[in-house]
Amino acid sequence: AKSRYRLDPELVKENIDKNTIGVFVILGSTYTGHYEPVEEISKILDEYEKKTGVDIPIHVDAASGGFIAPFTHAKVGGPKWNFELPRVKSINVSGHKFGLVYAGVGWIIWRDESFLPKHLIFELHYLGGTEESYTLNFSRPGAQIIAQYYNLIHLGFTGFQSIMENALANARLLSKTLEATGRYRCISEIHRPKGQFEYQEGVEPGAIEGETSADYNAGLPVVAFTLSDAFKRDFPHVKQAAVSNLLRAKQYIIPNYPLPPNEESTEVLRVVVRESMSMDLLDRLIADICAVTETLMQSDEMDLAAWQPFSKSTEKEHASAGLAAKDKHKKSRQPMHKGIHRSVC
Repeated sequence: AKSRYRLDPELVKENIDKNTIGVFVILGSTYTGHYEPVEEISKILDEYEKKTGVDIPIHVDAASGGFIAPFTHAKVGGPKWNFELPRVKSINVSGHKFGLVYAGVGWIIWRDESFLPKHLIFELHYLGGTEESYTLNFSRPGAQIIAQYYNLIHLGFTGFQSIMENALANARLLSKTLEATGRYRCISEIHRPKGQFEYQEGVEPGAIEGETSADYNAGLPVVAFTLSDAFKRDFPHVKQAAVSNLLRAKQYIIPNYPLPPNEESTEVLRVVVRESMSMDLLDRLIADICAVTETLMQSDEMDLAAWQPFSKSTEKEHASAGLAAKDKHKKSRQPMHKGIHRSVC
């Protein structure tokens, strides 16, 4: 929580050394929608290079944020994140998320050809000529690339901006409504006025006339929320997994999962708001979340037994403890090469 659920710059300072080959910074966390502080980490690495002479590059994983940050008024909230920072050597983005194309297309872009690893280049000698390709997979269909090209040409900058601003506006509405019920609090922050990060129980963020995303904290149109402390006090027998399970019975797939190690005691429900989430669908979702919550409030522990099993999941039993570099000699619950690992994409 101290780092707002992002890569903690202080931990970067503690863990880098002469053997560090790079730092992987995520522009748009899958868990909570936060942008990690690329420029802040870049400055830390600049200082480290001045002291030691060790040059550590940055790769920006913009799989989700690559189609959000460039187009929205909020950008990433002020700091730089892309090739404007000399230390950023490569950026990847997925077209199948906010690029509005079905799964199967994505890119990685290097700032200069000299940074492209030669072993990734595939040479094809065919019909008297040589073609070079550095796709990470071979023999893939090209339909997604055609669809992405169509979107880029058809929508242009203003088209993507309109879609992403609308998605963020709908995500803010969902976030504010959930917190207004008093039963939920949001871990994501895109609905709070710019610079305000703390959840305040009973205080509803109001609307701003003529607002855009620039008036709020930057982030993905993702709503990550959890039961409020007041709700947990009043209804201790209700487990959050039951909310996800009952919503699944209504045809929604809204996952309930723990945050990464050190914050794994906090479980969140997550909704990704894309172009397809219209105001009508949003209204229906809000009504169904409220109805499901009311049902749980009116149920006793016996009634809820089928909806909230108490056995630990396989991943919780076997997951790595997520030890810091300085503690790697200590035994974790399950080493990486043996375990079942949590992955969210």
